[in-house]
Amino acid sequence: MFIIKYIQDDANIYKISQMAAKAFKDERYSMKLAVSLEYEAIKGSLEYEKSILIGAFIEEECVGFIWAKFDYKDKEVKIYNLLVTENHRKKGIAKTLKREVEKWAQQMGAYSIVSTVHAHNENMIHINESMDYEVEKIIMRKKLF
Repeated sequence: MFIIKYIQDDANIYKISQMAAKAFKDERYSMKLAVSLEYEAIKGSLEYEKSILIGAFIEEECVGFIWAKFDYKDKEVKIYNLLVTENHRKKGIAKTLKREVEKWAQQMGAYSIVSTVHAHNENMIHINESMDYEVEKIIMRKKLF
């Protein structure tokens, strides 16, 4: 079983930055740079914007997290990052994290939540659809080289 924690401490922000960097690292950057960039983005967001970072923990190990920001202008919450480690998927962690963000979004007075999902991430698409998210637009890309 996992527990949910709202995260603000540097140690856990750094651990989450490492998780994110491993999952989303651009091959042009070193791992150290990727972790640093992720850490600075999350830390700055928590300090200077209305944002939230929530982790799912089994014992002391973070097995998933969600990072979201409230956009005052559009009155919406944007989910910037949601990750559950592979060996802990399909246990309700992502759905629980999204529900926590939904509660926070309602407290913030948001009218909607926006979440970007890769087209091939069928599990996340299914989770979103089961939680009443609707497809709003599809972005297509053609690589030229």
